[in-house]
Amino acid sequence: MKRKTLLPWLMVFGAGLCLRTGISSLSPLLDTIQAALHLSSGALGLLTAIPVVCMGVLSPLGHALDRRLGLKRSMLVALIVLAIGLAARLKADAYALLLATAALVGIGDAIIRPLLSGFIKETFHDKTHAAMGLYATAMGAGSAAAAYTTPLLSTGLGGWQGGLAFWAIPAVVAGVLWAMWPGSANETATGTATSTHGLRRVEVAALTLFFGMQAGLNYTVVAWLPSLYQASGFSPQTGGALVALFLILQTATSLCFPIVLRGLRLGVAGAMTLFATMALVGAATLWVLPQTAWVAAVLLGVATGGLFPIALLLPLEFSSSRSDATRLSGVTQSGGYLLGGVTPWIAGVAVDHTGAVDGIATMSLLTVATLIAVVIPIRASYRRMKPAAVGG
Repeated sequence: MKRKTLLPWLMVFGAGLCLRTGISSLSPLLDTIQAALHLSSGALGLLTAIPVVCMGVLSPLGHALDRRLGLKRSMLVALIVLAIGLAARLKADAYALLLATAALVGIGDAIIRPLLSGFIKETFHDKTHAAMGLYATAMGAGSAAAAYTTPLLSTGLGGWQGGLAFWAIPAVVAGVLWAMWPGSANETATGTATSTHGLRRVEVAALTLFFGMQAGLNYTVVAWLPSLYQASGFSPQTGGALVALFLILQTATSLCFPIVLRGLRLGVAGAMTLFATMALVGAATLWVLPQTAWVAAVLLGVATGGLFPIALLLPLEFSSSRSDATRLSGVTQSGGYLLGGVTPWIAGVAVDHTGAVDGIATMSLLTVATLIAVVIPIRASYRRMKPAAVGG
């Protein structure tokens, strides 16, 4: 009984841990890969852009496979695709092969994410907040571990290909955990392909925008905060410490998300307003750097750490079944990741035209303003569909 109780949590953690390693392991090795394969900056950018585009375009595949194969078999297929994509990097001595591995990583990620949401909806019941917090934490931990250790692994495993291929191992371990699951997740999902559990199209659009804007804020801050701090007069070491603080607080907030909700007696709607407001204040402090450097790192770290599990939870809150949750998660993540992926690029264009401080601060503030704007219709949806859940 204890094994059956613990296994679903390990399955969520194992799958979540794999979801960012394929991208974050590339980042510290981009210069090395560029020199080894004689790539242009544009060609190099495709290696990180393709997985995000796949997540945006292909997320609805999770629901389609769930209906055809069942959740367990669909998840195993996705983990196998992900593991193959990562393992193939061991022989990636040509750009075309490395590009193909990026596509496989994106396809695997795109399928896994909505399936995990459906699994959490069906399996954890009154513990969905804790499960989503664990899911978000696992993703953050995997991303940080891959970014930090891949250069070290490359040294020990004979080159950058070995360092990248190492991350197939967690995907294989996750696959073993899912293969051990004996539960009802074997069954195919039921429900109509067009069901949105009473949501109007404008409400689905609001959920998608919420997911996209919180992802866009996170990607923009992670990509550009070091440049912003250096442009504000900080040394690279201090800027790195501030970014590390941001990431630590982000991961800690995701991990403690259910505790925060219980401690403040907040529902998801109330927490959404709280963390969005923190993000707004944090983005505003970017205008008055360097005086508010630590304040910005703290507020934005806590805010993004809370907004991400909320974005994952919202489709579950508006779903009545695993099928609904998988489908709605696929829809919101599809558009959301496309929006989130383009946001740091727009910030880069703004930096080129207005400078680092004005460009990044403006883009961050506009992103959060859009986030705040969609909180209003989402809360209205709660009042219409779940009156008891709006408080806090």
